[in-house]
Amino acid sequence: MNHHSGNGLPRDIPFHLLEEITNGFSDERKLGSGTFGKVYMGEPKDGEKIAVKMLYDMPGLNEEQFLQEFNNLSRLQHPNIVRLVGYCHEIRKTCIEHNGRMIFADRIHLALCFEYMTFGSLDKYLSDEYSGLDWNVRYAIIKGICKGLKYLHEELRPPIYHLDLKPANILLDENMLPKIADFGISRFFADERSRITGSHIGTIGYLPPEYIEGNIISDKFDIFSLGVVIIKIESYSKQVKKCVEIALSSVVAERHKRPTIGDIVRKLDDDTETDSQILTTSSQVME
Repeated sequence: MNHHSGNGLPRDIPFHLLEEITNGFSDERKLGSGTFGKVYMGEPKDGEKIAVKMLYDMPGLNEEQFLQEFNNLSRLQHPNIVRLVGYCHEIRKTCIEHNGRMIFADRIHLALCFEYMTFGSLDKYLSDEYSGLDWNVRYAIIKGICKGLKYLHEELRPPIYHLDLKPANILLDENMLPKIADFGISRFFADERSRITGSHIGTIGYLPPEYIEGNIISDKFDIFSLGVVIIKIESYSKQVKKCVEIALSSVVAERHKRPTIGDIVRKLDDDTETDSQILTTSSQVME
């Protein structure tokens, strides 16, 4: 099954075909679930596996959520960002009982289809079961996440702030290459550096203090979440000491003192720092 249309855009996939390739959205094909929908593995007979995210039937909210995530994802092209390959937006008539009578009502089926990530989400590799994950792999995962975030913050115009960066939203392909996923609550920021919002976003444990205390969102919201993610996947080595320094500087309470994602990637790419330099900088950050 060719997942893209002739012009390179995500393909419109009929609902009946999604039913077929997910075995009727069976539990055996279920990959996970979130706030807005369930994800299933789709296995076409003549093509690559895909991940099918079926949105819950929540009148009004689900279509708004679908359009927001579709618009966010359709413009993203980066090795460390999950790729949208298809979608479904289909209205079907269904027979229901209403006030003692049988009537036909419209039911909207909404789905977003992504490239299939063989190794699933990062969070399962952070448990004790996977504590032996090679450090070089962990370091490559950290760098990949940072480069994906740099693309969102500094290479897109307008930039996108993810606002829910966490291990469950980082997927791993067959080469353990990390890809940032789940852009359902992401925001475009034009000329604004920061904004105050009244809506609830993010995940407890990954929220910066300025959001908890004042509902302020900015690019430094993602930097704080990134710092927490790095802390969760770190281990012990010279490279890890560098990552600890980055993580600590990312979660300082004063948002203006947190680094940009460009600063972080440059530090990760700098192989000239010695242990003493890293330890000195880390101690300064912790003071």
